[in-house]
Amino acid sequence: MITSKGIGRCAKAHAAALVTALSIALVSAFAASAAPGSEIQGYPILEALQAKGQTLAPDTTDWMKKWKGMNLDDSASYQFKELSGSTSINMKIEKIDTSDPKGYKSRGSFIPHNSAANPDVEIGAFQLSALMGFDSVYRTAAPYVLGPVGSKALKSLIESAHISNRQRLENKANILRAIQTGMPLKGCVKAKKDDTNATLDEIANTHAAPNGAPNANHPIIRLLQASAPQPVRGRNVTLKSGYVGDELELAREYSVIMLIDAVTQQWDRYSGGNVVIRKDDQGQAHFYATDNGGADISSNWSARNLNWFSRFDRSAVQKLADIKRFLDAPATGYLGYTDPKAFVVDLGFYSLMGPDIYVQRLTRNLGFVLDYVKATEARFGSAAYFQ
Repeated sequence: MITSKGIGRCAKAHAAALVTALSIALVSAFAASAAPGSEIQGYPILEALQAKGQTLAPDTTDWMKKWKGMNLDDSASYQFKELSGSTSINMKIEKIDTSDPKGYKSRGSFIPHNSAANPDVEIGAFQLSALMGFDSVYRTAAPYVLGPVGSKALKSLIESAHISNRQRLENKANILRAIQTGMPLKGCVKAKKDDTNATLDEIANTHAAPNGAPNANHPIIRLLQASAPQPVRGRNVTLKSGYVGDELELAREYSVIMLIDAVTQQWDRYSGGNVVIRKDDQGQAHFYATDNGGADISSNWSARNLNWFSRFDRSAVQKLADIKRFLDAPATGYLGYTDPKAFVVDLGFYSLMGPDIYVQRLTRNLGFVLDYVKATEARFGSAAYFQ
């Protein structure tokens, strides 16, 4: 899934009790990742957005339907024959379907914690994009806790696979140790990549220390500088051969990706292979954030991602400010939530740390990002936003 050529981090799963799933109406709800052996019951945040009248991207609603009721311990319905990932170790999910020529339909992959894959951030980044109205730019992900049948299948696939990559060997050992505890394996399910996806390493300087950086000379990166001319709607930009998109649309999409990367402390966007584009049904090119788990909402804040751009989508910034206001003053409510801990768990931050820590760190990160936006606006005025 994620190609990390630099930093390798081993995410250590805590043996915390699973959170019980509650109702998903417009009230506080805990994680949609079901208890071991049970089904995905729902998608509290996504369904709350729909209840408010927000239209989600077709990809999002399609995968919500495919995963609703999914129970990977149901061996009569699901099978596991293949691992995926180059550095990470993930397990492809096949839903048995005798009407399909292949005998199955893809249900994406199960992603446990890997050195270069943080499932919490995979889920959180996707759901932040939905809250900002940009889920069409992100690969769908949802919380999932693998029960004994699925864990046994993953163990068997790992043990029989030929793995020589050093980081994959570390991931192999860590995942097998986690399975050996007998505890359900926390992670996420992630949609199958779009068939038209293509990497865009031209936008990255993969050799920059410590783990890559944006290519300052790329036309999209140039447009994300407040000192540059505004991108123009209707003007075409060729990202690579066969991938042509609208200049303003592409700039807005990538600015949102960079905002979310800053909030989630993404450290692996530019190491190579992690900036991806795809085509819509009309053949137009768009950015497609498929690999978002190379991130760590850690105890230390880094402004590294913020220093790379200075032009923002105004509505996306406002949505982040709305979340920050709620986390600061829960009584104000947000999307039906009055408990920040319930909100962050439903957002996808559920497996590595307690919700109180996630609330504190998400609040801090949002504060730093919004402060940067405010300072940029003070310096550049309206040029800091797309017109």
